[in-house]
Amino acid sequence: MLIQPKNWAVFQHYKDRSPPWIKLHRDILNDRKYMCLPLASKALAPMLWLLASESQDGSIEYSIKKIAFRLRVSDKELSEAVKALIGAGFLYEEGVENKPASNALAERSQDACLETEAERETEKEAEPAPP
Repeated sequence: MLIQPKNWAVFQHYKDRSPPWIKLHRDILNDRKYMCLPLASKALAPMLWLLASESQDGSIEYSIKKIAFRLRVSDKELSEAVKALIGAGFLYEEGVENKPASNALAERSQDACLETEAERETEKEAEPAPP
């Protein structure tokens, strides 16, 4: 199976080569889905994007053993991180647009991000007061 980062073609300026760097957009800091990912998934995502940059179409051969070795992480850490990235829609099966990869490795036991009381209060303050 091949996996590919979400919107890979949109963010690539060099279509005919594989540059030794990737562009990381600051907007990722405001992406709620990304910020709610487990810490390991957020840490491994840029490394997976670097692996994707090695191919012209952004595809990565999804071999846990090979990727774990390249990123110097355990198979378990990688599996859990990729599972969360697939579940959140940051990775897709190659060629399948807007459809998360269907081969998730395991079910999630709980949501990674919960709304806090402070967030609810801020939302209430932002609402206009009734006349």
